[in-house]
Amino acid sequence: MFAFSGLIGQNFQIDSLKLELAKNLADTSKVNLYYELSQVYYDIDLRESKLYADSSLFYALKSGNHRLAAIYNTLGVIESENNREDSARLYFDKALKALDDNEDKTLRGIVYGNYSTTYDNSNNFEKELEYSLKAIELNKDIDSELCFLYYNHAVIYEDAGFHEEALHYLNLAKDISNRSKEYRIESYALKSLALFAIEDGNLSLAEKYLKQGIAICEETNSLEICHHMYFTLGKLQTEQGLYSEAEDALLKAKDFALERNFENDVVASEVLLANLEYQKGNFEEAAKIYNSVNSEIFKVENLWFANIVYKNHSITEERLGNHKKANALLKTYVQFADSIHLSKNRTLLTQADRKYKVEKKDKEILEQQLLLKEQENENKFLWALAGVFLLGAIGTWFIFQQRQKRKNQEILTLKKEQQIKSLEALIRGEEKERSRIAKDLHDGVNGDLSAIKHRLSKYQNQTGIDLSEAIGMVDESCDEVRAISHNLLPPALEKYSLRESLADYFMNLNEIRKEQLSFQYVGDDFNFSKTAEVTIFRIVQELVTNSLKHAEASDILVQLTSFEDTIQLTIEDDGKGFDKDEIKTLGLGLANVKSRVEYLNGELDVQSGKDGTYFNITFNKQNLNEG
Repeated sequence: MFAFSGLIGQNFQIDSLKLELAKNLADTSKVNLYYELSQVYYDIDLRESKLYADSSLFYALKSGNHRLAAIYNTLGVIESENNREDSARLYFDKALKALDDNEDKTLRGIVYGNYSTTYDNSNNFEKELEYSLKAIELNKDIDSELCFLYYNHAVIYEDAGFHEEALHYLNLAKDISNRSKEYRIESYALKSLALFAIEDGNLSLAEKYLKQGIAICEETNSLEICHHMYFTLGKLQTEQGLYSEAEDALLKAKDFALERNFENDVVASEVLLANLEYQKGNFEEAAKIYNSVNSEIFKVENLWFANIVYKNHSITEERLGNHKKANALLKTYVQFADSIHLSKNRTLLTQADRKYKVEKKDKEILEQQLLLKEQENENKFLWALAGVFLLGAIGTWFIFQQRQKRKNQEILTLKKEQQIKSLEALIRGEEKERSRIAKDLHDGVNGDLSAIKHRLSKYQNQTGIDLSEAIGMVDESCDEVRAISHNLLPPALEKYSLRESLADYFMNLNEIRKEQLSFQYVGDDFNFSKTAEVTIFRIVQELVTNSLKHAEASDILVQLTSFEDTIQLTIEDDGKGFDKDEIKTLGLGLANVKSRVEYLNGELDVQSGKDGTYFNITFNKQNLNEG
C-alpha cells in the first residue's frame, strides 16, 4: 500500500525520460537520459537498470567520455548487487582510471566506498578498511556522502567482530544522514541499530528505531526501505511473541521485495517466515517453508541469520525425525560459527602482529642508521665499486633477457599464426559441410517429402480414403527439415548483415519455442567479412543452444553493442549454471565457442552460478581476424 504512490511517481518519471529520448538529441543528452533511467530502475529492476547503464556507456564513449566515471561506478554497483564481485571491481577500476584527470573528489570517494563493499564476504578486512578510509578522507566534509561511508565502515567492523566500534559508526551514520536528509542511509542505519538492540535483548530500543524507520518508509514510499523496515519489524515481533503481527510484517516485507523483483530479499523474508512457524512450534509448516526456499541464493553473513537458517532448521528436522538432515544442518552451523570466531581472532592477531612489527621495524631502522653512519666513510669506495660491477651485470642480464624475449616472441607469433591457420581451415571446412548438409536436406529430403505428399493427396482424391492426418505429418516433417536446414545455413546470413541475421534468427526461435528469447542491438552499424560475421553468428547460436538444452533456461537475453573500436556481445540466461572452473570439461560446445573467440582475437569472460550464466565477449575492430 505504501509503495503504490511511489511507483506511480517512478512510472511518471520513467515515461517523461523516455519521451525525451524519443526526440532528436545530442549524444551528451542521451548519456544523461540513459543514466537517469538506470538510476530510477535501480530500485525497481536491476536488469533494466544495467541495460540503460550500458546504453549510457555507449554514448559516453562516443561523445568523448562524458560522465564516464559515474557510469562505470553504477555498473560496478549493479554487478556487486548480483554477487559478481570480480566484475564489479573491474568497473570500479575503470571508474578510478576515468577520474585520473578529474578533480571530483566526491565521486572518487564514492567509488572507493563501493570498492570496499566488494570485499564484504572475503574476510579481507584490511582491504575493506583501506578503501573505506580512503573514501572517508576524501569526503569528510560532505555529509551526504559521509553518512554512507560511516555506515559501510560500521558493517566492516561488525563483520570483523568489533561490536562497539560498529555501534559507534552506525550512530554517526544515523545522525549525519538525518541531518543531510539521506533517508536511504538513515533507514539502513536504523535497521542495523534495531538488529543490534534485538541481539542485546533491548527490545524497547529496537522498537524505537523501527518506528523511526517505518516513518521514513511511509514518507519516501521506497520499496527497498519498506522491505528492510518490515523485515526487521517481523524479527522483533517474533522475539516479542507477537506471532500474528510478525506474520503480517514479514508478508509485507516479502511483497515489497517481490515488487522490486529482488529475489535475495524475497528468500530472506521466507526464511524468517519459516523461523516464525518454528517459534510457534509448527514444525511441519516450518520445515515445509524451509525446504521450499532456495536458501543458496543469498549468503549467510552473520551469526543471528545462521541461527535461523541452519540451527533452527536443524532442530525442526530433528523434531520431525529427519535425523540425517538435522545433523548436516547442525554441522554447517558449527562450521559457520567457527569461521566467524576464527575471522575475529585472525583480525585481532593481525592488528597485534602489525603493531609489534612496526615497533620492531622502527628499532631496526634506528640501529641500522647508526651503523651506516659509522661505516659510511670507510665503505664509500667499496660501495661505488660494487655499484659499477652491479650495473654492468644488470646491463648484461638485461641485454640477454631482451634477446631471449624477442626469440620467445617470434616463436609464439609463429605458433599463433599456425593455430589461426588451423582454426580458419577447421571453420571453413565446418561451414562448407553445414552448407552441403543443408542443401542436401532442402533439395533431397524436402523434395522427397513433397513428392510423398503429392502422391498421398492424389491417392486420397482417387480412392476417397481420408489421409489428412498422414498428409499433416508430412507437412510437419517438411517444416522440421526446413528448420534444420535454416539452422545449419540461415538464408539471412548470405544476404544480410550480422545484425539483421541475428534478429531473424531470434524471430524464428520465438515462433517455435516457449522460452522467452530477446535480442537487442545498441550502437552504429559495422561491416565485417562474411567469415567474421558467420563466426560471431555461430558463437551466439552455440551459446543459446547450450542455454536451452543444458541450462534449461526460460529467459535468455542477447545484446550486441558497437562503440568506437569495440564490439561487445553478452549472453545472459536464468538457467541452472555451471562451475566455471570446470569449463574445460564441459564438452565440445563451449570448446567450439572458445576456439571461435580466439580465432577472432576476442576476449571471453564467464560468470555462472545458481541463478544463471553470463557470457561477456569483447572484440577489438582493429585486431579482428577477418579471415
